[in-house]
Amino acid sequence: QIKVVTTTTDLKYIADQIGKEKIVSQALIRGFDDPHYVLTRPDFLVKLSQADVFCEIGLDLEIGWSPLLLQQSRNLKIQKGQNGYCDASVGINILGKPTMRVDRSMGDMHIHGNPHYWMDPVNAIQMASTISETLQRVDPENSHFYQKNHEAFRKNIIKLVKEEMRSFQPYFGSKVAVFHSEFLYLANRFRFNANLSLEERPGVPPSNHYLESVIKNMISNGIKIILISPVNNPQYAEFVSSHVPG
Repeated sequence: QIKVVTTTTDLKYIADQIGKEKIVSQALIRGFDDPHYVLTRPDFLVKLSQADVFCEIGLDLEIGWSPLLLQQSRNLKIQKGQNGYCDASVGINILGKPTMRVDRSMGDMHIHGNPHYWMDPVNAIQMASTISETLQRVDPENSHFYQKNHEAFRKNIIKLVKEEMRSFQPYFGSKVAVFHSEFLYLANRFRFNANLSLEERPGVPPSNHYLESVIKNMISNGIKIILISPVNNPQYAEFVSSHVPG
């Protein structure tokens, strides 16, 4: 079996759909961990040192911890440029690329664009294709097996998205507030507006003054929904929602 290590559980799930019984997969972080900021553990290095494939989200999402782990693993098979390295962002249409020069005063900005592309389920098809290609490089004898599984995965995702689009049609054009910009791809796919953020600057706690402006914006535009992820601190959303009627 091919040993696959991924940074996130989302990548692990896709790898499992493509590799099935031909692989053994492990995710370094849990689904409710923030992939931006990870406290690494010694067992991470053990897993990477034994891996045949390493797959990450890319676009510098894991830049604070992944590159150093790769280097310290001393596993040549999974280094960038090698057959066992997989950057799942390859081939994705990246949204939210900065239109101006980015510096640290602007918060945790991503110079390559918004890295939360897996939030659009259609992008999972391309992610699966990239993972399939990586597995085929490492395990060419089972190329047809991985290709067949990718095709089945593609058909399932297309069916799912069509069903969900029909269900979501009454909400096309709706406006919501978000804590962080990770919902950009989801909003783009399901045609709702998620441009109002509770973060004044990415990765920086919002000031009370800024949150007051968010509250006014929500009231004036009739926005009654705030989307947050499990990694976000809910206290800001709770504060804002407590001041928005309805």
